[in-house]
Amino acid sequence: MQSVRVLTALSCLTALGLILPAPGSQAQSFLGSGPAERFSVPPVGDALRRPDAQQPVPARPTAPPAEARRDTPVARIASARRLPATTDGFRMEGEEASLSLPVYLTEAQTRGRQRLRISYLSAISVAPEASELMVSVNGTVIGRTSIQAPGAVKVVEFEIPEGNLKLGYNAVSLSASQRHRVDCSLNATYELWTQIDPSRSGLVVAPVAAANLELKDLPALEPDDSGALPVRVVTSDKPNLPRLERMIHAVEALGLIGRIAQPVVEFGPPMSGRAGLNLIVGTAAELREMPDLEGIGPTGGPRLLVLPPRADKAPTLVVSGTSYGEIEDAIAALARGGETYGTATGLKAAALARGIILEGDETVSLKSLGVSTREFSGRLLRTDFDVYLPSDFLPADYGKVMLNLAGAYAAGLTSEARILVDLNGSNAASVPLAQTRGEVFENNTIPLPLARWRPGLNRVAIMAQVPAPADETCGLNATDSKRERFLILDRASLSIPTLARAARIPDLAATTSGALAFVKGERRPRLVLPSLDKDTVAAATTLAARLAVAAGRMIDFELAGDMQGGASGPTLVVGPVRSLSPSTLSGLGLDPDQIRTIWQARAETTRAPGQSGSVPAPTLDRLRRNLPQRCSLPELTMRAAVPSPSAAAPGETRRGAEAKLSDGDLVTKWDETLRARHPFVEAAAGTVERAGAVVSTLVGDPRTWFDAAKPSSATIAVPPGASLLMAQGFPTKAAAQDGFDGSVTVVTAPNALLLKASTACLVDPAVWARIDGRFAFLDASDGSLETVAPRQVDFVETKTRSLSNIRLVTAGWLSMNPAIYVALTLGFALLLGLTTSSLVRNIGRRNG
Repeated sequence: MQSVRVLTALSCLTALGLILPAPGSQAQSFLGSGPAERFSVPPVGDALRRPDAQQPVPARPTAPPAEARRDTPVARIASARRLPATTDGFRMEGEEASLSLPVYLTEAQTRGRQRLRISYLSAISVAPEASELMVSVNGTVIGRTSIQAPGAVKVVEFEIPEGNLKLGYNAVSLSASQRHRVDCSLNATYELWTQIDPSRSGLVVAPVAAANLELKDLPALEPDDSGALPVRVVTSDKPNLPRLERMIHAVEALGLIGRIAQPVVEFGPPMSGRAGLNLIVGTAAELREMPDLEGIGPTGGPRLLVLPPRADKAPTLVVSGTSYGEIEDAIAALARGGETYGTATGLKAAALARGIILEGDETVSLKSLGVSTREFSGRLLRTDFDVYLPSDFLPADYGKVMLNLAGAYAAGLTSEARILVDLNGSNAASVPLAQTRGEVFENNTIPLPLARWRPGLNRVAIMAQVPAPADETCGLNATDSKRERFLILDRASLSIPTLARAARIPDLAATTSGALAFVKGERRPRLVLPSLDKDTVAAATTLAARLAVAAGRMIDFELAGDMQGGASGPTLVVGPVRSLSPSTLSGLGLDPDQIRTIWQARAETTRAPGQSGSVPAPTLDRLRRNLPQRCSLPELTMRAAVPSPSAAAPGETRRGAEAKLSDGDLVTKWDETLRARHPFVEAAAGTVERAGAVVSTLVGDPRTWFDAAKPSSATIAVPPGASLLMAQGFPTKAAAQDGFDGSVTVVTAPNALLLKASTACLVDPAVWARIDGRFAFLDASDGSLETVAPRQVDFVETKTRSLSNIRLVTAGWLSMNPAIYVALTLGFALLLGLTTSSLVRNIGRRNG
């Protein structure tokens, strides 16, 4: 049997032209020497393919529109309106998978002849004769094609029926049904994937459609090749702090009206190309010195004006007034926006892309979460949906979310058949499908602990693992391989209990999900920029815009050049590590010397990363690895750094200095790991102090529920591969008494160039949704993120005090501190025993 599978695989590879030619052939010149090679555009054909790959079979002229695909020579294809980035990314994995992308169109873009272009790459293990890609727009299927692109990106186009696209949000849905070539085991299903290339996919509309833009059309701004929306703040000089403050506020308002999930901001001259937006902010006097603005007319008050794109320039938004006060009025009007347009499916796709917001004490159907009724004939069915919990939700073991499934499974499955539920990438539940004769179930309840959830976006994955004995033969044409094995009904539901509402500090998830500290503080939040170079300001503005979108409102940041002076409010510090004071870093639990050591070489970068205004072209390697397009740092040129007293000796190499510190770093790492694995011991050490904090908090300051424990002197080592770190906490014990107003969030990188490039990666929806804990370390070369949970947290009240919420928060706090819970339980048991003994001693008749 094994030999038959091998022969079958070889025959399939040979038929597809995937057996590489001998060295020296033409294929080598295209494939290059490594993964850094980029795509080249072939003169003809519908795909970026190897010269030795088999040519795809063109669509038959007589095929109906719903089944036909258009294979257009690359040299003659028109530009496409690219698709936006979402938390789902652009990959479909497993035997059954789908993507739903909301695309906003103007009235002009809905007229005329439209087509949808899809460029994709598939795994070599996907069998084209049994795998299919289906495309629909606003619920109408517009085409199907077999999945056959294992060696190169393939481009297919589908005609969109006239009248299908409407003004506003439209839903573009892709569904992939994939089967393995030679292996029918459960593990083989994880090898199946189809990757969409966002740089070459999108809606093909008439070029004249972008000529007329209005304020209500700002959500229709076209993203770049990565799915991000570039915003260029046009400035020819260094703006003063008041003007820079208005510029940042204007970018926040733009993010709100455009619902921009991935803004990437730059400062400089007007941006060319059709993607993104140029933003000009200033008073009438300041705009007189700006080029190409002679035709906007006089400014007699708050004014918003959209200038259409030209052949050499992206569209431009002008925000002006006679004073800074009038500019703020114009920005407020921009943030308010107007009516939201779109089809029913388009508006639903836009809502699902952000995650359905659930406040607690409610039950929602899976249909409203984007799950549809499905029959499945494969081995592993995966259904995903997103749930957005409040930013002040307290995750702890004081309750459970109930997933109530409805459906059926077939008879004759193996003992491995079961339903698995993953929550935020880790397994949360497993339920066996034990009935050998099959079963129809109506209310199969699966509890999911609240401690596994997090503030903000949560990804829930329901997986039906349904292998059958017939899979051993692995016959694609066998009758049993087409038999339905599992059914999931969309009337299944998710029940959320009443949630404890109290903010935890530090908690980066609460910050990225709702900018909690910056909108709940009593004082005005501050944005501290120790360095006012263009790259640092661009990174800070990108973060401010993304936080405003997360909060759903403007954040009135006050700009400052340092941490000193002024009324302290919740503070966001953005700057290169060299511009930050060592006390700021050490106050948050970081070691300034360790950071300087590992980042010293990269701090001397002399060449800007490749993300300054453009996105690197995707390579086959990056598409196969499913890396976020904005997460790409090229080779950097270093110059020799001046040794510091704490650095290595002049005769030592940097590698030797790092090796010298490695023993201490390893000891620290193991110490932290062991402490993390023994929370009972660590918690027991502070039992008396924390128990006293509970009592004093419940009767003390109404803003702070649990006083901060004494700050730990232990520091966290920054991973050498990190290009950006994000940290949050209270620099001092006194600051902890101020709740939100005393909190500090720091975002830093080796230098301003890497800070800007890494921030563009950080705000990618797939990366942003994973930020959590007290520290987050990002490697912007591939988007990998490492988080560190806080050892101690402070709880801050966020809503009107009530007995029910106090009970839930107290139960949650005790579940996170088991040693205190055990101590209190033993204390109450001892007290009960003593009182019972005292009571019994005085009851009854005494003898003698």
